[in-house]
Amino acid sequence: MKSPSTTKNAAASWAVFTLLGLAGVGWSACARVEHGGVEIVTEGVHSVEVGASIELVAQTVRGTDHAYTWSSEDESIATVSAAGIVTGVAAGEVLITVEGDDTAAIGEHVVVVLAVGGGSEDTGGQDTGEGSTSSETGEPPEPDDEVPFEEQWRMSAHADATAEAFNHWNEDGEIPQSCARCHSREGFRDYLGDDGSEVAIVNQPAPTGSVVDCQTCHNDAATKLDWVIFPSGETVTELGAEARCMTCHQGRGSTDSVDATITAAGVGDDEVSDALSFQNIHYFPTAATLFAGRARGGYQYADQVYDRRFRHVPGYDSCVGCHDPHSTQPRFDGCVSCHDEAVDAPGVRQVRMIASRNVDYDGDGDTSVGIYYEVKGLEEKLYRAIQAYASGVVGQTICYSPQAYPYWFDSATGATAECTEAEATGDNAYAQWTPRLVRAAYNYQMARKDPGAYVHNGRYIIKLLHDSIVDLNGVIAQPIDMSQAQRDAPGHFNGASEAARHWDEDEAVSASCSKCHSGAPGFRFYVEYGVGVEVPETANGLECYTCHESFEDEYAVLEVGSTTYANGVELSHEGYDNICATCHSGRQAGASVDGAIASGNLSFRNVHYLPAAGVRNGNESGVGYEYAGAQYAGFLEHDSRTQCTGCHDPVISNHTFRIADVWDSVCDVCHSDQSGPEEIRLVHLDDYDGDGNTGETLRGELQGLANRLLLQIVASAPSPICYGDNYPYWLGAMGDASGHCPPDAQGSYSNWTPGLVRATYNFQLHHVEPGAYAHNFEYMAQLLHDSIEDLGGDVSGLVRP
Repeated sequence: MKSPSTTKNAAASWAVFTLLGLAGVGWSACARVEHGGVEIVTEGVHSVEVGASIELVAQTVRGTDHAYTWSSEDESIATVSAAGIVTGVAAGEVLITVEGDDTAAIGEHVVVVLAVGGGSEDTGGQDTGEGSTSSETGEPPEPDDEVPFEEQWRMSAHADATAEAFNHWNEDGEIPQSCARCHSREGFRDYLGDDGSEVAIVNQPAPTGSVVDCQTCHNDAATKLDWVIFPSGETVTELGAEARCMTCHQGRGSTDSVDATITAAGVGDDEVSDALSFQNIHYFPTAATLFAGRARGGYQYADQVYDRRFRHVPGYDSCVGCHDPHSTQPRFDGCVSCHDEAVDAPGVRQVRMIASRNVDYDGDGDTSVGIYYEVKGLEEKLYRAIQAYASGVVGQTICYSPQAYPYWFDSATGATAECTEAEATGDNAYAQWTPRLVRAAYNYQMARKDPGAYVHNGRYIIKLLHDSIVDLNGVIAQPIDMSQAQRDAPGHFNGASEAARHWDEDEAVSASCSKCHSGAPGFRFYVEYGVGVEVPETANGLECYTCHESFEDEYAVLEVGSTTYANGVELSHEGYDNICATCHSGRQAGASVDGAIASGNLSFRNVHYLPAAGVRNGNESGVGYEYAGAQYAGFLEHDSRTQCTGCHDPVISNHTFRIADVWDSVCDVCHSDQSGPEEIRLVHLDDYDGDGNTGETLRGELQGLANRLLLQIVASAPSPICYGDNYPYWLGAMGDASGHCPPDAQGSYSNWTPGLVRATYNFQLHHVEPGAYAHNFEYMAQLLHDSIEDLGGDVSGLVRP
């Protein structure tokens, strides 16, 4: 990325098409990038039809290159040969790069690939460049009067010269710097530094009368733009063409700006202040919705965790992937390959991705509707909460108008409807603002002003609305019913979970963790190469591409040949189990515990979380610490369904993988006398934990053994030790009667012995594998039993399975 604070920009070749009498006329085709004083200039036209070819020529200035290396930024749009012959593959825009083999200087040349019959080739002005020919005739291409993509562009709001967005400042005669970036051609180019001015700031007011036209987005600076700075100050880099869209479609507010306004007012949450007013995020803040918790475009409550960028499937993962960049219309023809309903905008409202099939976000009991309606349900609830707060806490009724500035007005009736025309007048603007009301109204406006929020990042907007309602509910007399409204997506899809958000401060998932915590990039890299790789974007839960190869009717599953466990054992599981086991295998094994003890590195070894496959495999994968001379259970013994997806059926559960969601269809067939997995106790009937109760659940038996083990750990430790539920788990402090740490306990335990290292490892394995009673009861019970015995505990009253 070129620093947004510097005015030095590498100049790229470009084709500017204008509608002001210059149609079909281009500029000289020069691409100059400074490299130690050496420059490379390219010559050639800037557009080509699909299937046709053009020739580009490179020349080195203030240096000598004996050869050049050509490359295409995207070979799915255009390819380039070693001789500089560019061939159109698919309609779009692509950057062709040429590097001098001797000087290593770089030249760049933008090429627009046109659909056959979709527009003229840009001749590059007076100089067409030697060797630039038609692939069919061998003659130089003939210019015509058409502008590429003009028809599509004229369909867009960007071309509407009558719109308020381009006429609001007509009486003033100029557009102020605070608005010019997104409401004029000149302001946008000024912001990018295309006029030679400082980058990332509009340096002067812009003239009125322009729209967002070809010159706005097709110039040197815009072509090279790969960053965006959000109102929160967060900078996102390494973007593609979507950076041009996001520069304006990001809103003008953020959590940070709302907090700054509230802090400056210096009043309590429910105190009215003249220093407060409605904070408007502005219009179509789609990039803020998309980048969610990273951009902080919505008001994010301090005690909550929020999603990050919504990552969709490859090819439909950016602004220009889903929208035609010229007409700005959604590419519905691509949507329908996965979403049958999505033939048009009303159809998209019916889409509900599988991550949300079982989740009732607005609490109305209906999960059959599209996610759009869940968002609308929460909007309605928030509006009622805002009105209840305004009338009941502030003492002044309020209403909202989606069209009339400043949107919130005094309500004469207090009705739950939107403002009447008589109410929505400037002299009736609502003025009784408190910090709590400012926050909630800001989020309500964000949801209303990004009408596609349910597509751009539905789970983020849902959390903003949910949290705003909950915050208001804390002080209104009759809270809005949220008892059935769910905030988070389940399991793998929960972008607000610690498993997804742990690496946000680093803005990258480390190579040691990316296999299972970065979504598709890290998982697929590990599957292919067997090692981890740092992934420069934190995940928002797992996306479809993590496990699926295709996204139409068959949803083909990625083939993973085997699973390598922490002790080096490689097992090839049946069905799709290797996909699950790759992450649900643990990061330690009994062998690694022995290795640490042998090396004198005595410390707690954490097996990691939900190692279900390792436990199911028993002694085959050795995930537990197995004491010498003892026998341990092998692979889970069950009449059927010993594969992961045999019980955790992805289709029946709608990919929640929760047993509760498949019980009636899968488990109840054999276990009709039970209502859930914890009630099953058909084979293991002894009193394993020695408490005299053989009627408790198998989970209860394991928990009883774990409780005994914890007390034995405390009793045998050479200094005070207790167990906490969070990292680093074992603290050097006196615990309660059961051995658990008090809330104020601090300091990692350090006085380790080999026996403690072994026992605490097995204790942790049970703690982080809550399904062990079902996955392999015998194996886990044996590990806990033997750990107690190894520490000198009395096991005479226990039963070892």
